[in-house]
Amino acid sequence: MNFLMRNLGLFFIVLLSGSLLAQQVPNGDFEQWYNESNYQNPTNWDTPNSTTGSLGIFCVTKETGIVQHGSSSIKITSKSIFGTPIPGLATLGDFNVNIITFVSTIEGGYPFTYKPSVLKGYYQYEPMYSDQAFIGVLLLKQNGNAWDTLAQGNFKTTNTALTWTPFSITLNYTNQQDNPTHLNIIMLSSDKDAPQPNSILYVDNLSFEYPLNVDEHNTNSAQVFCFDKNIYVENLTEQTQIEVYNEMGQLIKQCLTNENQVKIEVGTPGFYMVKVNNRYSTFINKVMVY
Repeated sequence: MNFLMRNLGLFFIVLLSGSLLAQQVPNGDFEQWYNESNYQNPTNWDTPNSTTGSLGIFCVTKETGIVQHGSSSIKITSKSIFGTPIPGLATLGDFNVNIITFVSTIEGGYPFTYKPSVLKGYYQYEPMYSDQAFIGVLLLKQNGNAWDTLAQGNFKTTNTALTWTPFSITLNYTNQQDNPTHLNIIMLSSDKDAPQPNSILYVDNLSFEYPLNVDEHNTNSAQVFCFDKNIYVENLTEQTQIEVYNEMGQLIKQCLTNENQVKIEVGTPGFYMVKVNNRYSTFINKVMVY
């Protein structure tokens, strides 16, 4: 009998049957930011700041006073550059703009292989002159230099919203057979064809919902336990990918192992989701670490 089974009485185990964490929006709560020379960008997101920052103009900033969840949200503001209005923008793809011609492109996205059904979040909006905010989501499959769109959806509003207001975007699939390789979410503080300077969009707490019939079930023999601020996964019979997410849906640990048992140090008490994936099946356990 191994260590885990001998000390079973010391373990607190919570199994969340049928609960599917799958993959969430990277930095969807906008708690993580990184510093550049004279500006900040939200981690995993691209913005025009790298281009406009040289002019002392920032379309995207970290907001700590108007927050729906946690300690910060994203503030997206439309600006005027050399008399030309440009929308504020944030994207999980790669954003490029020519500061002379103002021609911009967005391509690619964040690596992502799941099929969510709904994108949810919260926003506030202060439009100028009947401006329109836009939030769009795309699931993409990369084929060499080409990008195929497998699913998409969007949310638009011209209404002023001075308190946090929930929104929901249903993803419409045009291709259910293929699996995506990338996710892109694009957020604009203005109508891209008629942007109005000083329109402001705040966004916070983005998350995905998944259909109940997603093919992730507790069908393999692995067991998950917690003890002394560590998570243990045992009874592994083949090469297994293990991912640990915190209660915010953020990936904090991952490993690929051929061992029968794995110890994962988390250190901080709280709820965690442990995803165990082999070539035959995937299941997710919710556990409490004391």
